[in-house]
Amino acid sequence: MRDGFFVAVRFSMALKKNMRNPNFILGGISLILFIFGIVLKGNSYEVGNLILLASIVLGAVHWIWGIIDVSSGEDLKPDSKIFWLILVGLIPPLGGMFYYMMKRKNVTM
Repeated sequence: MRDGFFVAVRFSMALKKNMRNPNFILGGISLILFIFGIVLKGNSYEVGNLILLASIVLGAVHWIWGIIDVSSGEDLKPDSKIFWLILVGLIPPLGGMFYYMMKRKNVTM
């Protein structure tokens, strides 16, 4: 039972390291700005349009960067590379964030 605890702690620490990736942070910022822009635009604030535009630009950078990272990932098997490319391509901000959260590069058990 004690070994299971240490494995869980090591896994959560590795997950936190993966979430420090600059592209993960960029995706989170673009998602937060997108929601914030929708709320402002829904309440008839003109600045909501600018925030939405900024979130779309940041989201596009995050999306392209995520596709490049997945396609150049040498540690991925071909089947999982196809899966991640589909996920990142179809769900732009969240797909890339899931990829960086689940990336097993830093996990050593």
